[in-house]
Amino acid sequence: MPQIEIKELESTPITRLEFITVVILFLLGGSFRCLFLSETAIEHFDEGVYASNLWFTPEQGAEYPGRYFYAPPLLPFLIEWSMVFLGSGSWGTFLPSLLSGILTVPLAWWVARNWFGPAAGLVALTLASLSDLHLLYSRAALTDVLLGFYLLLSVYLIWKSYLSRDWKWPVLAGLTIGAGWATKYNGWLPLAVGLSGMLPWLFIYRRQLNSKTSYFLRWGVIACIAFLVWLPVLMGLQKWGGYSVVAANHSRYVVGFSGWLDSFSRQVDNHKLLEGTPGYIGIGLVCLVLCLLLHMLKVQQQLVFHTRSETDRSTWNAIVVGVSAALPLIAVYIFGVSPTLAVMGFLGILMQLFFASQHIVQKQSETDKLDSESLKRSLAAWLLAAWFCGLFLATPLYYPYPRLTIPWTISAWLGSAALAGWIEQRGTSSLFSFLSDKEKKRSSFIPAISVGMILIITLCIMPWSVVAWQPRNGLAEVSQNVLTDIRAETGAGVSDSILYIYAEPGLFFHLKAQGHSLTGPVADFEFLNSLPNSMPVYLLTGPHAAADADFQKKFQQLRDHFELVKSYDYSPSLLVRLNQAHLNNETEIEPIMLYRTK
Repeated sequence: MPQIEIKELESTPITRLEFITVVILFLLGGSFRCLFLSETAIEHFDEGVYASNLWFTPEQGAEYPGRYFYAPPLLPFLIEWSMVFLGSGSWGTFLPSLLSGILTVPLAWWVARNWFGPAAGLVALTLASLSDLHLLYSRAALTDVLLGFYLLLSVYLIWKSYLSRDWKWPVLAGLTIGAGWATKYNGWLPLAVGLSGMLPWLFIYRRQLNSKTSYFLRWGVIACIAFLVWLPVLMGLQKWGGYSVVAANHSRYVVGFSGWLDSFSRQVDNHKLLEGTPGYIGIGLVCLVLCLLLHMLKVQQQLVFHTRSETDRSTWNAIVVGVSAALPLIAVYIFGVSPTLAVMGFLGILMQLFFASQHIVQKQSETDKLDSESLKRSLAAWLLAAWFCGLFLATPLYYPYPRLTIPWTISAWLGSAALAGWIEQRGTSSLFSFLSDKEKKRSSFIPAISVGMILIITLCIMPWSVVAWQPRNGLAEVSQNVLTDIRAETGAGVSDSILYIYAEPGLFFHLKAQGHSLTGPVADFEFLNSLPNSMPVYLLTGPHAAADADFQKKFQQLRDHFELVKSYDYSPSLLVRLNQAHLNNETEIEPIMLYRTK
């Protein structure tokens, strides 16, 4: 077979209608992530660890003790400098996650559009903009949204590296993967996706591709640069015992294949609890896109084959198209958003891999160009298949923290986008070009109304909720009450007392942010051996101490050294409760105990 040179990518021009649509959805997604941010504060255990760099001097290590167990230093570094300029409020602590979450929206559009076409970009943009899971964690000082951004960008840059002769792409891909690796310890995932997606693509097109070894060389360069960027992190771990210490700690959360099914089931339940109005609207808009694509395809086929019959032009036929396109919305009502996305993503990848079709009308002179485009699209599909299937199998091997599913969710957006792209690729023009034609746009009105009616009915019978907007400032309020009570008991300023916090970094953060300078985290009771005579000493414990059997055993042995001052009721948010081994009742109150040493 003749070998085909992969030419530089030629994207479909962006029409005015597409540009306006992208801007609207981008602003909508950004607004959803930023609204009511004042009711959100540091709460999750890991949030307290990542956001506390500023409260430790260089002599104290300039970071929360044991921070290396939880994540590499990049996100804590970004939060630290954000707080330097914006303070310790919501904007200062959440800005890195907010920015990466907001930027993921247009990035998802750009990647899907370049891979599978304008309609695919629109679907990915919609799902990214209105994802309940992504909305929630974009408003948390955690590593997962930033990692998702780097993962998406890295896989795209790997794709570009394989297709272009310009060596800037492997360099950029390596730098981006290194940044993701410095954000979370599994930031090397794009390397696995890039290799496992490349191998079947090379095997299938081995006769059409030149210099196959160059692809392995490019992957090797990407891997080397990524490792070099991550190397300072690895070197920094040596003083704590190396990466093996971190790996041993992480192994405690691996459930293995024996726990895969239980973990998978729990993750499905987690997603159902997090899904709300934005996700329903997002799927509804995707159904509208699918409806317009199916209608466009039918109209174009009629024009090509001249089969305009009365039946084809009937209103009922258009309604059937609309109802058929609304099937994902009906599936959401029955099964939930994430299972529906999983099915759509799987179908989209499958169609792109094995049922990709060329335009209905081809010119003989365009064959090479179409073949080149097919190779690019196939490479994207294989990379996406490795990403989607690999994480689908690997994620439930770990304890079912909901945030761990963010990387897989992004692949499900792209897979669903691939389905829309597959339908669009069967036509003679893009969706936006079709809609720019006034006459054709008018003919799309009836099927679009069908999808709109089903969306309205679905939203009417489903509860309205936005989990991301639920208050998350419980620990901040408790911290304020603690300082008020200490001041009332001592009759002096809060700085005239020492306050130790056991296993609650969130409380530590808020007490520091609210002005109690003599606050410190503890992991044992050694501080009882050096109590000062000049000021009172307090111990603050919370849910993590209550769940720690070792702490409870030691505390009972030393109970006579403490006097209970007050117990505070704390209602954890859903984000925190979903991390528990057994999800408790929504109204459950967890106590936070303030003790004074005798």
